[in-house]
Amino acid sequence: MRAFLAICGLLLLIAAVSALPETGSNLSFNTSGPSDPAEVSAFLDTVMPATLAKYNVPGATVAVVKDGRLVVARGYGYSNISGRIPVDANTTSFRIGSVTKLFTWTAVMQLVDEGKIDLDADVNTYLVDMKIPDTYPGQPVTMRNLLTHTAGFEDTGLHIEETDPKNLTSFREYCKENIPARVFPPGKVTSYSNYGATLAAVIVEDVSGMPFEEYLQTRILTPLGMDRTSIREDLPSDLAAALSRGYTYSGKENDATQDSIFVIGPAGTISAPAPDMAKFMIAHLQNGTYNNATILSERAAGLMHARAFANDPRVPGMCLGFYEQYYNGLRMIGHDGDTTEFHTRLTLLPEKQTGFFVSYNSAGGQYARAEFFEEFMNHYYPAPQSPVPAVDPANASLLQKYAGTYESNRHNYARFEKVLSPIAQTGFTVSGNGTLLRSDGKEYVEIDPGVFVRADGTRPSAGDMVFHTAPDGTVDYLMYTNIPFFVYDRVPWYATQGALDNLKMAAGALLATVLIWPLLFLFRRTHGIPETARPGFARAARWTAGIAALILLGFVFIVVPAIVGDTALVTSYITGQAVPVSLTLATTIPVIAAILTLITAAFVVLAWKERYWTAINRVHYTIVTLALIAMLWWVNFWNLWVFCL
Repeated sequence: MRAFLAICGLLLLIAAVSALPETGSNLSFNTSGPSDPAEVSAFLDTVMPATLAKYNVPGATVAVVKDGRLVVARGYGYSNISGRIPVDANTTSFRIGSVTKLFTWTAVMQLVDEGKIDLDADVNTYLVDMKIPDTYPGQPVTMRNLLTHTAGFEDTGLHIEETDPKNLTSFREYCKENIPARVFPPGKVTSYSNYGATLAAVIVEDVSGMPFEEYLQTRILTPLGMDRTSIREDLPSDLAAALSRGYTYSGKENDATQDSIFVIGPAGTISAPAPDMAKFMIAHLQNGTYNNATILSERAAGLMHARAFANDPRVPGMCLGFYEQYYNGLRMIGHDGDTTEFHTRLTLLPEKQTGFFVSYNSAGGQYARAEFFEEFMNHYYPAPQSPVPAVDPANASLLQKYAGTYESNRHNYARFEKVLSPIAQTGFTVSGNGTLLRSDGKEYVEIDPGVFVRADGTRPSAGDMVFHTAPDGTVDYLMYTNIPFFVYDRVPWYATQGALDNLKMAAGALLATVLIWPLLFLFRRTHGIPETARPGFARAARWTAGIAALILLGFVFIVVPAIVGDTALVTSYITGQAVPVSLTLATTIPVIAAILTLITAAFVVLAWKERYWTAINRVHYTIVTLALIAMLWWVNFWNLWVFCL
């Protein structure tokens, strides 16, 4: 579960880099680019140790390439703290997380190059022993959708991780047994998908007739001379010895931690040293060729590097595997990668024939890599300081249409796991001086319709904010220009975290009032007050409503927190092939409550028709019934049913 939250949650934190402080480097600009090894080394020796210390990262590795050559590879800090083993730039490997996908996409494009895969054909054409459901008739998932993260799959972390490499199942079996719900029509909008990348590797196997690991080795790694790179979780002894440990900062020190062990190898398990990654970068910068090896034709490489989809014409888009970013007026393509402990960035600037790879071995690396990116770009490819945008208080009323709550569309929609990874929401309000105020306190100014920049003139690596307007004129989602694989949907008021919490508490308080009924009964008994005769159905009505209320109260306020807080149970559910019996039993509870609520609703009609009690008591019974329905709606929102496991 820890790694699942990392792969789902830490990637979402890319958006948080816009909250980082300005780096304030004292280095002078070098507008010739990173050409001189001595100068680049001096730059790295200034920036890297400072960011490692700032974000409590034990070690990092970095490679910079330009004009077809490795300019420099450097290692910083420790790969093993207890053994006092420093990071060796030439031999120490780091886990590169989702940067692995670039290798999978390269393999796909090789088969496209050979005419064996049609980017716009239904992927079911190529799948041998499984099929993607026809959720949207006439709108099949294509390889182009997989490459651009527009297949429309919900996000899922079920069974993507194991606790021991010896227990790993094949990623083919994973794809067959864990097809996620299709929640968007293909080609409509980006929604990042580990499943989609893994499915692409299944197709590579089915089309090529080779196991994916063998294909990767023979068609990409060996030709490029990437001799110390592997996609295996159970690394050979020599490569395992060279792999950096992963660390978690406890607040006082970094503790060595077992990193994620992924079933979905083609989406995130490659480990590599910086010089090997330099070869891969150079091959792509040179349109598929490195030294005497050609892994892609110039046409296929150009197709892979070109924009293939954008959520909005005003923002960078997805290439075929890579994604676009713009900074200081320059276009770049690249990919980030995150496991639990390792955080990586690969960035290519085709126009400048420049690229860099940087990877860190603890959680602070997600912030360090963003700061490194800004330092690198501002040092080698600076742009004039952006003027502080003008603010007009008169615009306040015009900005109200953007105010609201937004959340990433990369989350689970249909399964119980939705409640295990609460969706991060960001709110926007309009300030009195005519700016848009984000919930983290950052202010934004509108410079074009729907386009917002930081009011202080800073340029965060996440880019500007762009709000998309639906055909009916309403604002439906938000994008950050340098995070083209994420879309942040506007959330209706009833689905905001505050509204959900308030509903739960209000419904819970109303349901608790059923305790008045036995108290009144005891009061009448102890004080000798005769009980007004009522039909048997009236007693049954209160018993039914009371039991339903107590069941839901216990489930929502006791059982659910216990489930979510039980790490062993959650890990068993996420990684195990069988659903834990205790979880099955627990999620059966609201089904019982739902049946009793239906009966209670029928009793409401009878209570008013037959006048079981006084009008006040009938109103109270009706309110309890509505509270039952409201609480069941809350249960349904979070998919807390046995049939959602």
